[in-house]
Amino acid sequence: MKKVIALLFIMCLPLMLAGCGKQKFELKNYMSEITYNYYQGENDIFNASVSVGQREIDYNIDGRHSANCDFSLVEVKFLNQKEDLKLQATISVNNKDYPLELEFVPLRNTYMGDLGFAIEDGSNVSIKIDEQTLQLKEVSKDFSIDSAQALSSASLQLIDEIAFYYQNGQFLAEGYLKLLNQEGKDFSQLFWCFTLVGSDGVKFDVVINAYTGEVVGVNT
Repeated sequence: MKKVIALLFIMCLPLMLAGCGKQKFELKNYMSEITYNYYQGENDIFNASVSVGQREIDYNIDGRHSANCDFSLVEVKFLNQKEDLKLQATISVNNKDYPLELEFVPLRNTYMGDLGFAIEDGSNVSIKIDEQTLQLKEVSKDFSIDSAQALSSASLQLIDEIAFYYQNGQFLAEGYLKLLNQEGKDFSQLFWCFTLVGSDGVKFDVVINAYTGEVVGVNT
């Protein structure tokens, strides 16, 4: 019964935030970053992931949403830390190679770079660094909830906060939905992390286990 009630809340959320005669509110239209698919793999030298989705062209966490573009964000972490600030990699997508420069990100202790387009669902993806080639798997196919379901679940947790920022037909906030792995754990520990950022600078977070759909944390 609880699951049925929760589902009804999620389905009714857009209508609850829309007034008579006004355009229906949909949170997905205010996402400044959203991941749809996720590829990853690991060997004895490094692990790598590719987050595929859309994000703001003018990326700015300011509580206001603007036009989006496609992305495929590559992230690499070495088991033994390197001293290089930049690395050259080759990403193969369906047997077509894309050279990519990866830059070191101290905050995450990883190397990152964006292909500048969205890898299609079901693609064959691998990464090559220093003659080491690693095949990546589309692990998002194994999730119990996809990005749309994760967004709906997070919306239910923040229904009051979302309603607060919806004023006079305008939504004075923006959303971010990313996939994160638990530090120190293997790739079976992946979580959807939804962040709502208001134009007043206030942030709210919801963390959901991607494999079980369980909400494991809410910060309001």
